[in-house]
Amino acid sequence: MKERTLGSFRCISCGAPSLTPLPQELIGEEIVEGSLLCNGCGVSYPIKNGIPRFVSNENYSQSFGFQWNKHAKTQLDSYTGLPISRKRLLDTTGWPTDLSGQVILEAGCGAGRFTEVLLRTGAEIFSFDYSTAVEANWRNNGHSLDLHLFQADIYNVPLRPASFDKVLCLGVLQHTPDPEGAVKSLAKYVRPGGELVVDIYKKSLQSMLHWKYLLRPLTKRMNQEALYKAINQTVPLLLPIARSLQRLLGRAGARLLPIVEYSYLGLSEELNMEWAILDTFDMYSPAHDHPQSARTLERWLREAELADIAVQPAWNGWAAKGHRPRQHQPSN
Repeated sequence: MKERTLGSFRCISCGAPSLTPLPQELIGEEIVEGSLLCNGCGVSYPIKNGIPRFVSNENYSQSFGFQWNKHAKTQLDSYTGLPISRKRLLDTTGWPTDLSGQVILEAGCGAGRFTEVLLRTGAEIFSFDYSTAVEANWRNNGHSLDLHLFQADIYNVPLRPASFDKVLCLGVLQHTPDPEGAVKSLAKYVRPGGELVVDIYKKSLQSMLHWKYLLRPLTKRMNQEALYKAINQTVPLLLPIARSLQRLLGRAGARLLPIVEYSYLGLSEELNMEWAILDTFDMYSPAHDHPQSARTLERWLREAELADIAVQPAWNGWAAKGHRPRQHQPSN
């Protein structure tokens, strides 16, 4: 944690904006080990491996910590050599590639596939995850002076409200217990004139007939190691068949099997296998999976008092954007 960012954080217990660092190990201006002490209520938050921790590791997101620490580099553009994450981010947000001078909040960063892209825009990035995936992001992107990582709850973000030019949440909302509450929580951190961009799985008859919704009642209760081992053994057997079905029937053909298949992205056979294992685990392991309709997503942003709202089909299902009016007066 960089000491210069202290003014951005607040206590999640009492809301006090004053936290005192108690460093135990410093490297330059980086607090590697230590704690943050609230001057208001006396609550202390640990800093471990350079990351302030505002939540316990024992929570509903444990499967994501497991998968992203095991597949820390799998979806990074710098690892695949393909602009897959860059394209998804820019297509979803419509943002320019130069965001110098802007401050962005990224919610649910995982191993940092989008963090890596955001850092190349020249913006200053505050990025968090509820799970220990923040440690994978730290290993991947922690060298950047413009990145400020922390572990926190999307419903109680330890930052000053209305302080970000852009707030981003991709691939996360459907896996929270209350997606509506998550959207409205994130909207609080958009400053007047700023923008919120989120995406979420699409709720439709076709999507609800997917294999994952048939098998999840069992798989989400399985031990993570056991589930991962089963997927690691099954995917190599089914992937050649899935690729053949994809060539014959398009992406709908690959959905006939209970795994995912990404050869259409231009991945090599080895990378396609990695992605298939990772995302098949990602389908079956989360504690929560709550797809939504476009109308519902639009309503959430409207009730969060955002304007210029747009909802459109996207990689993950639906993507939504909304701006905070410059003369915003929050309702009671």
